[in-house]
This record gives sequence, C-alpha cells and structure tokens, in this order.
Amino acid sequence: MRLQFDEEAAYMEQYLREYIKEHHMQQSAVALEAAIRFHHGQKRTEGRPYIIHPMMLAMHGIALGVAKDDDDLLAVMLLHDVCEDCPVSPEELTVNEKVRQGVRCITKTRREGESKEEMMQRYMENILRSKEACIAKIFDRCHNVSSMAGVFSEKRMQAYIVETKKYIYPLIQYVKDTYPEYDSAIFALEYQITSIINGLEII
Repeated sequence: MRLQFDEEAAYMEQYLREYIKEHHMQQSAVALEAAIRFHHGQKRTEGRPYIIHPMMLAMHGIALGVAKDDDDLLAVMLLHDVCEDCPVSPEELTVNEKVRQGVRCITKTRREGESKEEMMQRYMENILRSKEACIAKIFDRCHNVSSMAGVFSEKRMQAYIVETKKYIYPLIQYVKDTYPEYDSAIFALEYQITSIINGLEII
C-alpha cells in the first residue's frame, strides 16, 4: 500500500522505503507497511495524515544515528502507536519478538478501576523493560512537544508539559545512565524538548 496524499508524507514514505531496502531492514519493511495500513485514514490533531508522525520518528532516528542501522528500533518507532490507536494487538504483528515487545511496552492501556496516575506509573515502568520502547518514547515526546503549539488548547498544552517533566525527564536520565551509547542523540532531544517547553512557559 502506498500513500496517495500529502507531499511530505509521500516524500517520507519514499525515503524510508529506499533506506530500508538499501540497508536490508526486514523488520522495518514489515513495520512500515503495517503502519501505513493501520493508520490509513487517521489524522493528527492538526489535520495532517497520522502516518507522518511515526515516519517522522523513524527519519529523526536515522538522522541522529540511533536507528540508522538498528532494524528493531526503527521498526518500533514506526509501530509505536499502532496497537494503541488501531484494532490490532502486538501478538498480531508479523515482526520478531523484540519488536513486538517494544510495541507492547510502549502501548498505553488502562485497567478497570485504575486511576490516570496509576496507569501512567505502570506505563512508564513497562517502557523500561524494552530499550527500543525507551528510545522510541523519547523521540515520540520530542515530536509531540514540537508540534503542539497552536494545535493543543492551552489547558492541554500545560498538562502535557507537566506530564513531560514528571515522566519523560526521568526516562531521559534513565536512558543516559543505562544506554550511554545514545548520549549525544538523547542530549539533542532533551535540549529540543526543554527549549520548546521553556519558550511556551514564558508566553
């Protein structure tokens, strides 16, 4: 299935297809097809095709070097929202178990009777079980923070900033301590997130 809309989405799709093929990334090839298929017709809050978001994460991961030759990580980036937003479970994805586990860990679910705080605590603990989920989550938050101005309501934006400080900054520190090979890229993401948040808080 190929994208038939939005020039940016079409460019990103072509770039990723060529990159994945050139680097023989089997998991990412399956993940890209699945992401395009499952997110078909979905829109971001600003009205753009939803598929731009996971493809942006993948391209950002390649550009910063963390996913340039990591097939499993690139696949998790592409699939990170599929099981949360679409009618499919990690077990149904035709990828290897490491990618399934990354997607499983990054998929937010709410149990019956569970408060939002309890859900978030459990969710963040689950993310720590997968290196791929940890990295993908930080890239995910960076893109979401970068695109929320003018799209989120002021109330939602402030809540997102509070959530970022409470949950994402500790995750960033955890990744720095646990996976020092990603330190430069994570520093760049942290700098971008912090700069945007600081700018929005001044306004």
